[in-house]
Amino acid sequence: MISAGRILAAAALGLSSAAIAPVAAHAAPQAGLVITHIKCNEQEDNTGADDAYLVVDGSTIWGPVQMTTGDSKDIQRVSVPQGKVLTLMEGDFPDDDDNLGAKTVNGPGDYTFTDDGANYVVTIANG
Repeated sequence: MISAGRILAAAALGLSSAAIAPVAAHAAPQAGLVITHIKCNEQEDNTGADDAYLVVDGSTIWGPVQMTTGDSKDIQRVSVPQGKVLTLMEGDFPDDDDNLGAKTVNGPGDYTFTDDGANYVVTIANG
């Protein structure tokens, strides 16, 4: 059923009430995707621990966290939008940070980052 308020709003915009589709009240929101784990199979930095961090759309969404070869860390369900590019970076102050790879998030699974001599696996699950 289309409410009177929606019909009035449509009329104010010059639309007919037939153009207004009703909103399903029972539609459930999508759960989304979350990052749950990161494993360092091979660190990039050979002079100490990597300062690993994850970036989406130019914003850091996790880290930096120090990691060395063999480290494995659970991540507290950090959201990552499907279809976005997830980039793993390694902090190298005062030099430029190292890009360890970028992957388009296409759904749940393990994403491997192997650029610049590193080897990390990031696990993404349904939220």
